[in-house]
Amino acid sequence: YESSEYKIKDEREAIQKKTFTKWVNKHLKKANREIFDLFDDLRDGLNLISLLEVLSSEKLPREKEVL
Repeated sequence: YESSEYKIKDEREAIQKKTFTKWVNKHLKKANREIFDLFDDLRDGLNLISLLEVLSSEKLPREKEVL
């Protein structure tokens, strides 16, 4: 019984991740960007800033890349 609960939870999380990725891409398309993995592609913050800019219609400051 317990393993079936975990399986359902994992399936639900996968569906939510896929759904949110599609939603993010719908908006990022306006900034000519696309993500493939929700967690990895938002990690550095650049796509997240682009998403926030699209949603808020404002340009946000960006830090220079550290080399």
